[in-house]
Amino acid sequence: MYSSFNPINMPKKKPILAFVKELPKNIFSGFVVSLIALPLGLGLAIASEAPPLAGIIAAVAGGVVVALFGGSHITIAGPGNGLVIVLLAAITTLGGGNLYEGYLFTLAAIILSGVLLFLFGVLRLGAMSEFFPASALQGMLAAIGIGILAKQFHLMLGLTTVSGGTIDQLIAIPDSLLLFLALHPFSGVLGAAGLIFLFLYSRIRNPLFHLIPAPMWVVVGSIGVGYYYTLILNQPLPIDPELLIKIPDQLISSLPRPNFTRIFDLEFLGVVISITLIANIESLLSIKAVDKLDPKKRRSNVNKDLRALGMASVVSGFLGGLNVVTVIARSSVNANNGGSNRSSNFFHALFLVLFVVLLGDQIQRIPLTALAAILVFTGYKLAAPENLIRIYKIGPEQALIFLVTLITTLFS
Repeated sequence: MYSSFNPINMPKKKPILAFVKELPKNIFSGFVVSLIALPLGLGLAIASEAPPLAGIIAAVAGGVVVALFGGSHITIAGPGNGLVIVLLAAITTLGGGNLYEGYLFTLAAIILSGVLLFLFGVLRLGAMSEFFPASALQGMLAAIGIGILAKQFHLMLGLTTVSGGTIDQLIAIPDSLLLFLALHPFSGVLGAAGLIFLFLYSRIRNPLFHLIPAPMWVVVGSIGVGYYYTLILNQPLPIDPELLIKIPDQLISSLPRPNFTRIFDLEFLGVVISITLIANIESLLSIKAVDKLDPKKRRSNVNKDLRALGMASVVSGFLGGLNVVTVIARSSVNANNGGSNRSSNFFHALFLVLFVVLLGDQIQRIPLTALAAILVFTGYKLAAPENLIRIYKIGPEQALIFLVTLITTLFS
């Protein structure tokens, strides 16, 4: 008759009660993160020359799989900034100029990189993060930020024909500034206005305004301008249809099939290795950084997280999505909005699915120039001069590592 009071049973109930008690704030935090993940997922996919939904698929796969099998507590998983340039190069080269074929080959590379990432976790290689200098990662991310900014700046102005490498695209920026008013004035002004807003967002003091993240304000504002033209002015939207998001009508039947026919090709294997190493390093250092934001001071099981990220990348690749990595910016938003366990990662994925299913028509009203503005701002934040100044204050040798890595990545 006293068995129900067995103290051995009591600890088993406490985690469940704590989970239920914390559920409302994790749902809210997941919702806030999804407001950032939606425009960023779409934008990162477009920046990689992949279909827009590829970024959302990666965020959903990461949210569900890592929430179920991961070893961290408040991290968010999804497509990362650090892999944009690698995926862009893979998609544009593996297909021999055919972007869709390159995308199918890249999906196969993503799946194989997921398998390797899983094996990294099995072999307990998570300790690599202790030996990799953070300044080198910051230098690599700064170079990637410059690459994202260089490419997306032209798209932000409505120009889709500017080609060449990062340096060529940086040199072409003045020409694009002179040209965009003649070709796509409305779209370009919309993109430029979005960028200006992103820089001014932090200066707005109204706390209610900050309940919606800056990227989502840019998206909502651009959609609102479109509705103003069509519903209030009864005029056609003055944006070229080629500069709007496109979502397939039949999502399930239109899922792509990864192409593994180049699995023994050296160029293909080089892409697999590049994706794996960058995903591994970016995720490990992000997990390490996010652990410092955990108010409960918990330590993540990085090897378990690597296995989960690997499984999520495999799932994402088979569904047509990008790589899944731990993303520090969205994880920071999660921590700052009360996320306390992995359920917030799951709910962020759930809200993304609801957005695509219920708001598909609205998503297709998002101008690519608005998403490009978000990516230009993201690229600037990655490569901002204050990052170098902060690292220099740690030590001149760390600044040297930063600069050498930046220059090497930028030119290679």
